[in-house]
Amino acid sequence: MKSGFRASMAWLHRWVGILFSAVMYFIFVTGTMGYFHYEIDRWMEPERPLAMQPQAGSSPDSSEPVYRVPSDAGAVEMTRAELVQQGMNRLNALGIEEATWWGVILPTERNANLWIEWQPPRGPEGQRAQRQSEYFSLDGDTGEWLQPRETGGGKALYRLHWRLHYLPETAAYWLVGLCTLLMLVGLVSGVIIHRKIFRDFFTLRLFRNSRSWLDFHNITSVMALPFQVMIVYSGLVFFAVTFMQPIVTAQYGEAGERTFRHEAFPEAEPAPRTGETMPMAPVAPLLEAAQKETGAAINQLYILHPGDRNARLSFYLHETSPGHYQGKPHKLLYRASTGERLEGGDQRYEGAASVEKTLLALHEGLFADWGLRWLYVFSGLLGTLMIATGSVYWLKKRQTKNRFAYASVERFYAAVFVGLPIGIAAYFWANRLLPAEWSGRAAWEMHSLFIVWGLTFVLAWLRPLEGLWRDFFVLNGLAWALLPLVNTLTTDRDLGASLAHGDWVLAGFDLTALAVAAVFGRLAFKTSLYSYSWSSGRRMAISS
Repeated sequence: MKSGFRASMAWLHRWVGILFSAVMYFIFVTGTMGYFHYEIDRWMEPERPLAMQPQAGSSPDSSEPVYRVPSDAGAVEMTRAELVQQGMNRLNALGIEEATWWGVILPTERNANLWIEWQPPRGPEGQRAQRQSEYFSLDGDTGEWLQPRETGGGKALYRLHWRLHYLPETAAYWLVGLCTLLMLVGLVSGVIIHRKIFRDFFTLRLFRNSRSWLDFHNITSVMALPFQVMIVYSGLVFFAVTFMQPIVTAQYGEAGERTFRHEAFPEAEPAPRTGETMPMAPVAPLLEAAQKETGAAINQLYILHPGDRNARLSFYLHETSPGHYQGKPHKLLYRASTGERLEGGDQRYEGAASVEKTLLALHEGLFADWGLRWLYVFSGLLGTLMIATGSVYWLKKRQTKNRFAYASVERFYAAVFVGLPIGIAAYFWANRLLPAEWSGRAAWEMHSLFIVWGLTFVLAWLRPLEGLWRDFFVLNGLAWALLPLVNTLTTDRDLGASLAHGDWVLAGFDLTALAVAAVFGRLAFKTSLYSYSWSSGRRMAISS
């Protein structure tokens, strides 16, 4: 009885660790892709004009053209004030004055769409409704705003690393938060137990079974160690209030979370909605005044209680560095009905709130330029490889005596580590193959990812263990190599056209897909050679 119980606990302990590594691998892969979610959006919205990405200037002068879209007849130019007016006109045309707030997000060099969003009022029982949004891209030839196809885009992939898509929000936060905490413990303990960390950093023993996997694990761990500690610790900061909710409740009561947040992150208390309708003052002059006051370009504005006498207009400043919030104003407030400047709009974050904002800015990397963003991606890939190689080393070390004793673990790891990229490729395939006019296409893009990924688990248990990794590498190579072809057959945004028009963001996606396919093709070739030599050696051992 006792030995049976201990054996079952050993099985449970082993699989908890295996599942933890799988979740962290999923988080790192999807989180790393999120650093280019605007560029992924560009490829997944082929209705955008084929030319260069619209360029948004940084001048704080509202009368200077900041948005340019090349066309055959010459570039179409718009000022920041004109863009704001376009967004406000669309919000007014929707007839959603009862919304809690409106938002207008102007195009930037990375995000060429004009975004509008709004928060519907709470339901009859006080439940909060999901925010709504629309986005448009300017057609340089016609001068009209086009609405691209409905798609989850890169942002949906980015949200996967903390929302986990199908799980309830609270459950996803707790699961991701606990895994992140364990990851931080693993990083710190790994450094402590690694007595020869610098020597092993320069050691790489290829083709030595489990030892090679340990060397890969050590190298990928040390190369990006500062990044991994930063990204994991700052990720925990995101869940600080979630983890400390019992403390907040004990100090502030059941309904005291609002009071806690106001004390922790002080903001100007907005005036309540009066119910008295009053038209809003022109936004463009207020935008110009705000930009002159701050000396910075403003690309986001939000209106609380739109159409009400107490409507409040907020201009948000762009994050220029991780320390953007350290003692600096982050937004300016106006009374939307009269244009009166309100106090408290330049509320500055100090102390712990400033540290928290800095850590979150470092985690998200929205301030990063192209070079730093690629460094984020490279470091994220190293973290992904650290998790994968560490897991495979753990597996190979236990398979040295009997490979098939851990066959189920190997099948699971193959489906997780190599099956997930196949699912992500299916996500992009669905974007091109699902009907562009279908209203449910965004949801089914994501369903396609998980359905295909789930099928790789089925395939992992159906296929012989010998050659399983090679088969998955081949499938990945085909899925990613054919993606540019699918793009060519379903749109006029093929690689040749995007290169000819200088659209390097659009071309870069296809080129990256081909590069990924080449990597998986190389892995398939190497795995085939290894499988052949292993099988030949095994046959020779049996015959002798």
